[in-house]
Amino acid sequence: MNDPSPDLISNVDIHQSLNQNQLSYDELFRQVDKNNDGKIDVNELIQLLEKVHVETCPKKRVALARRIIDQGSGSSGASSLTFQQFADYVLKQEKKLSLVFRNVDAAHQGKFDAEDLVFYFKKLGITVELAEAKKLVEKMDQDNSLQISFDEWRSFFMANPAMLDSVTNDPHEMLHYWRSASVDLGEAPYGAPEDALTEGGKWWKNLIAGGIAGAVSRTATAPFDRLKIIMQYLGSRQRMSVLNGYRYLIKEGGVRSLWRGNGVNVLKIIPETALRFAFFEEAKKRLKRMQNKELSTETTIVERFAAGAFAGFLSQTVVYPLDVLKVRLCLRRTGEFSHWTDAVKRMYRFEGPKAFWRGYVLNQVGIIPFAGFDLACYEGNFLFERL
Repeated sequence: MNDPSPDLISNVDIHQSLNQNQLSYDELFRQVDKNNDGKIDVNELIQLLEKVHVETCPKKRVALARRIIDQGSGSSGASSLTFQQFADYVLKQEKKLSLVFRNVDAAHQGKFDAEDLVFYFKKLGITVELAEAKKLVEKMDQDNSLQISFDEWRSFFMANPAMLDSVTNDPHEMLHYWRSASVDLGEAPYGAPEDALTEGGKWWKNLIAGGIAGAVSRTATAPFDRLKIIMQYLGSRQRMSVLNGYRYLIKEGGVRSLWRGNGVNVLKIIPETALRFAFFEEAKKRLKRMQNKELSTETTIVERFAAGAFAGFLSQTVVYPLDVLKVRLCLRRTGEFSHWTDAVKRMYRFEGPKAFWRGYVLNQVGIIPFAGFDLACYEGNFLFERL
């Protein structure tokens, strides 16, 4: 049996009877009404909008929440919505959803596919590639038919009632939400952006975690790193086995000498990590703007590689003098420098500022492809794990 035409759907009872497996109005109301006081206030709507990352500007989120309250209550200045007001508001927006669905379903078959979606947005002057349209359909396609029925359309957008006004009035907003949202009605009531790594306010947690992990790993491997640098420096001038190398280092400066240069190495980790991720995100945005793409479009593997290479190049440029300083401290003999600041002063006095940039070109030749693959594969794996 074909899905019913949206034109036949006119009231709450019919909607609920046609969507027995979907979220009903009272379920939606309870999900938004966090304090269970039987009302939805502005703060609860703001929390919902913030959770799904609608309007990054707090003032605009407040304005949108108040507009929803005003429209739902029918009067300006209202502070909350009752269940009946909420149901009436959602019903009005739902009727708008049915009109949009009818426009997408140009053949009026009660369903549409990826090609219909491309054609619909093309009429509105919005470019959506067929490959992306197929991915958008997959997000909404609950029965794996590669076609979207009105029930699937409704349940996807109804999962976040606070977004209905923006989605039904602005095709750009609808596309932005569709691109960034994933709805699992069995577990999560709201859409959530896929790029939670950087846009969900979690970037600083990843930064701190990465910095701590980097500091611990660098400290744990510092003895191996120092012996490696010394063996590279000596080359063929002195044959040295790993065991004899450690004996020599311990005899020359004690066990603590195995960690020479580690302090500077750890010091550069946090700024390097922060700059790499910041440059990576900014580079992805710039690449999309250069191609006249919307920022919400999915980043391709080529774009991730290019952005990663650019981020690695810039972040390494900023911290490279610290890297040179670390090597000098690893090579120093006991008593050669009183402190790392003494090493900086001597290098500058006897060798000039160029001393801090020796080997820079070769380092960057290696870091560009490494950082490109590293960040491209990291983000690709992160998104893959979310599927």
